[in-house]
Amino acid sequence: MADAHRIASVTVALTPEQQVDAEDWESFRRTERMADHWWWRPGWRPDRHYLTWYLVFHDQALSDYVGGFQRALADLDYLDPVPVDGLHLTVQGVAFADEMPADQVAALGKAADEACADVEPFTLTVGPIAAYTGGTFLRTASWQPVASLRERLRSAVGQILGPDAVPDEPARFKPHISVTYCNADPPAAEVIRRLAELRQRSPISLPVASVDLLELRREDHAYRWDIRHHIDFTG
Repeated sequence: MADAHRIASVTVALTPEQQVDAEDWESFRRTERMADHWWWRPGWRPDRHYLTWYLVFHDQALSDYVGGFQRALADLDYLDPVPVDGLHLTVQGVAFADEMPADQVAALGKAADEACADVEPFTLTVGPIAAYTGGTFLRTASWQPVASLRERLRSAVGQILGPDAVPDEPARFKPHISVTYCNADPPAAEVIRRLAELRQRSPISLPVASVDLLELRREDHAYRWDIRHHIDFTG
C-alpha cells in the first residue's frame, strides 16, 4: 500500500511550454470581456503593408484540425475564422513595406539565406487551443526551433536595417497558430466555456520545412499577403 501511495502521488513535470499554457489559461479564465483584434495599430492603415517573416502552412492535417475548432465556434459571430490559406505562425516583423526599397528587401533575403543555410526541417506539436482577448489560437511546441530561427532572422534584419531597428515584438515570444480573431468586445464567458471542452482534443504533429518573408495586408477581417522571399530548410 505504501508503494502504491508513493506511485499515486508522483506528478508529471510540465514542460516550459505546458507551464506557460496552464498559467495563461488560468489567467484567461478570469477575463471578463473579449476585445476587437482589428483595431488599427500605430503606423497601420488600409493602404499600408508590412514586411514580416512567417511560417506559412499548406498542410491538410493542420487545415482539418483548425477546421474542427472553427466549426465548434462557428455560431459565435464575433469570432472571424482564419482562412485555410491564411494559416501561419508569426516569427519576426521587419518594417513597413514603404520604408524598404526593393534592393534593401533583396539584400534582406540574401542575408536571411545565409543566416538560415544550416537550418534543418523540424516538427512542431500543435495544440491545445487557447485564447487571449483578441481571439483563439493553437499552442505550438517545442519553442526552441522556432526561437532559434527567429534569432537568425533577427540577425539578418539587423544586418540590413541596423541592430536598433529590429522590431522587438512580441516581447515574450510564444509561437502559436491563430484559429479565430475577435471582431467585437462581448463577454468572454462563452468562449471560456467552449474552450474548456475543446482543450481536451489531442494535439497533432506539424512538419516545418520553410519560412517566408511576406508583404502583409489586412482585407475583410483577414490577413493576406504576397511572398517576397522564400527559404527552404535543407540543413
